[in-house]
Amino acid sequence: MQDDSTTQQIEERLAESLLGNDTENDYAENNNSSVFRIDGGNNVDFSATAIMEAGGDIIVDGSEATRGGFGGPLPPEYRDAPFAVAFCLHQGIVVYFAMALVVSFFRGSENENENRNLDETDDSDPTEGQNIYVLLRLALFACAISVGISALSLKVMMNHAETLIQVSVIGSCGFMAVLAVVFLWVGVVTYALLWAFSFLMTAWYAKLVWYRIPFASSNLRTALSAIQTNAGVCVLAYGMTGLAIIWMIVWFLAYVGVGFQTSGDGSFNPNVLMSLFLIFSFYWTIQVFQNVLHVTVSGVVGTWWFAPHDAMSVFSPAIVDSFRRATTYSFGSICMGSLLVAIIQTLEAWVVQVSRNDRSGVLSCIAQCILRLLVRIAAYINRWAYCYVGLYGFDFISSGKKAMELFQAKGWTTIITDQLVSRSLRLVAVVVGALSGLVCMLLGKVTGWTTPAVGMYSDVFVFFLCSVIGFAMASILMNVVLSAVDTVIVAFAEAPAEFQTHHPALSSNMVQKWKLVFPEECGF
Repeated sequence: MQDDSTTQQIEERLAESLLGNDTENDYAENNNSSVFRIDGGNNVDFSATAIMEAGGDIIVDGSEATRGGFGGPLPPEYRDAPFAVAFCLHQGIVVYFAMALVVSFFRGSENENENRNLDETDDSDPTEGQNIYVLLRLALFACAISVGISALSLKVMMNHAETLIQVSVIGSCGFMAVLAVVFLWVGVVTYALLWAFSFLMTAWYAKLVWYRIPFASSNLRTALSAIQTNAGVCVLAYGMTGLAIIWMIVWFLAYVGVGFQTSGDGSFNPNVLMSLFLIFSFYWTIQVFQNVLHVTVSGVVGTWWFAPHDAMSVFSPAIVDSFRRATTYSFGSICMGSLLVAIIQTLEAWVVQVSRNDRSGVLSCIAQCILRLLVRIAAYINRWAYCYVGLYGFDFISSGKKAMELFQAKGWTTIITDQLVSRSLRLVAVVVGALSGLVCMLLGKVTGWTTPAVGMYSDVFVFFLCSVIGFAMASILMNVVLSAVDTVIVAFAEAPAEFQTHHPALSSNMVQKWKLVFPEECGF
C-alpha cells in the first residue's frame, strides 16, 4: 500500500508527463489507494500505461470513453477533409487529360482505317506479339517467384532476426571492400579510393551500432509476429501496388495528352506549368498510396497490440477496419502530409531541371541539397505522425506533434533514429531480387523459352529483368514490415502494460533487449 503523499506524487507525475498540467479533471482516484483509474473520456489522448515507481496498478476505464482506449480510433469524423477534396479534384484533372488523349487517339485510328487501302499488304512481323507475350509471362513468373521467396524470408527473419541484422551490417562492409578491390584491380584508382573510404566509414558505423543489434532484432520480431498473424495486409500491399501501376498508366496518358494539346502545332511540347502540375500530381499520388498503406498497417498492428481477438487471422477484421479508416476518415490527414512532401519533391525536380539547362553551378547544387534535406525531414515526421493517425485517428498536425512530444518526453530521440532494421530489410529485398533473377534465368536456360524473345544474351537479360522485378516486389513487403516496426516502437512507448498482458513472451523479450541496449532511456 502506498501512503497518500506517494499516491498524489504518482498521480501528478502521470498527468504532467502525459497531458501537461491542465488535466486534473481527466483523472479519478479509485477507492483502493493502490489502484488508480483513468477515465477514457474528456479527450484523454494517451493510454494509462505510465511506469509506476512503486506498487499500485493503473487501470484504463473505457466505460465512459468516446473511443476504445489507445487502440481504438476517435469518434468517426473526417479529419483534414479539405485536403482530401483537393486531392480528388486534382485527380479529376489528370483523368480528364488522359481521356482527352484516348478519345483523340481513337478518332485518329478511325480516320486512318477509313483511308487505308484494303489491298495493302500487312508487313508487320508476327513474332513481335509472341515476344511481348513471352516477356509478360516472364514478368508475371518473376513476380510469383519473388512473392514466394519474400514470404519464406519472413519466416527466416522471424527465427533469425538478430543474425540477419548482423549479416546485413557485415555484408555492407564486405560489399564496399570488394568494390574497392575490383576498381583497384582494373586500374580505376579514383573509384577504388572512393569505395575504400566508404568501406572505412561503414566499418566505423558498424562498430558504433553493433551493440544495438539485440534491440533492433526484438523490434523486428514483434513486428513480424503482427504481420504474419495478419498476413492479409501483405495481399493488400500488392493490391495497392497494382492500383498504383494502373494510375501511373493514366498519368502517362495525361502527360502525353497535355504535351500534344498545349503545343498547338501537333508536336509534343508540354506547357511548363502543366508539366509542373503533373509532376506534382505524380509525387503527391505516389505518396498517398504509400501512406495509406502505412496508416493501414499501423491500425492493424495497433489492434493486434490492444485487442488481439480482432487481429488473429489472415484476413482479420482489423485489416478491413484499418483500411476503411485510412481511405475515409483519415484520408484527408494522409493527403495533407503527402502534400507537404510532394511540394518539396516537385521543387527539387524543378531545380534539377533548371540546373541542367542553365548550368547555374554552386547555387543550384546548394538548393538541391537543401530540398533533399527537407524531403527527408518531412518524410521522417510523416513516418511517426502516420503511426498516430493509424492508431488514434488524430488529424495530421496533432499526430506529428504528439509523436515528437512523446519521444522527447521519453528521451527516445536516439532510439527512433536507429536504421539497423531498415538496412536489414533493404538487404533482404536485394537478396530476394537476386534469387528471383537466378531462378528465372535457370528456368529459361533449361526450357529455352526465353531465347527467341530476347536473343543470344537471354541469360543476362532475364537475370537483370527478373532481379529488378523481384527487388521491387520484395521492397513492397519490406515496407509493410518497416511500417509495423515503427508502430511497435510507438505502441511500446505508450502501452507496455497492454503488450505484456496480450503478448507476454514478446513483451519480455523486448523489455530484456531494450534494457540491455538502452538501460537508462528505456525507462524499465
